[in-house]
Amino acid sequence: MNRGRKPEHCRDSILEMGMELFDRNGYHGTGLKEILDACQVSKGSFYNFFGSKEDFAIEIIRHFQARAFDCWNLQADQPPGCHAARLRHKIETEIQTSQAHCFRMGSLLANLSGEIGAASDAFRNAILGATHRILDALEQDMLQCQQEGSVRTDLDARALAELIWNCWQGALLRVQVEESTAPLSSMVQLLWERVLPPQPSPDKDAKPTP
Repeated sequence: MNRGRKPEHCRDSILEMGMELFDRNGYHGTGLKEILDACQVSKGSFYNFFGSKEDFAIEIIRHFQARAFDCWNLQADQPPGCHAARLRHKIETEIQTSQAHCFRMGSLLANLSGEIGAASDAFRNAILGATHRILDALEQDMLQCQQEGSVRTDLDARALAELIWNCWQGALLRVQVEESTAPLSSMVQLLWERVLPPQPSPDKDAKPTP
């Protein structure tokens, strides 16, 4: 007799466990049996939700990005001050609570990009799609910051968004090696205090220093 799937073994809980396993062991280091054992589901139950391990990884990307955006949009406007200050506060909060959805999403994309980004068109498109959606959101943040005068305008908003994301992804790799979030904190401090603020206009009449 088919007992069916236990109620607690829902699709979301399997995705959550898969995220933890990929975080810990990587995609190639996580076998299907390990996923099934950790989730306490049968192979048949797993395949009711996901067509393959590759589909499972792609669904993890989509699932956690949706949750990350929900979390980001819910909290982005809470702190007082200009949008640039609120954005920095939110990012620093993500760093402090390194298990938060946005932090984990960035870590997942960094790991999968290096491990399986070129393994198949499906993986590549999923990672590219997730990255482009993040860049689109950051671009809108930078546009808002530019309009309020809190971020430089000599570079377009998309270029600033890509700079933030590229620095974040690079710092995440160091976080994994050093087992410390210090590289992320240093990156945010440098960007928000030295790189992103409005740049003084060059004085055309100023004489060069001898």
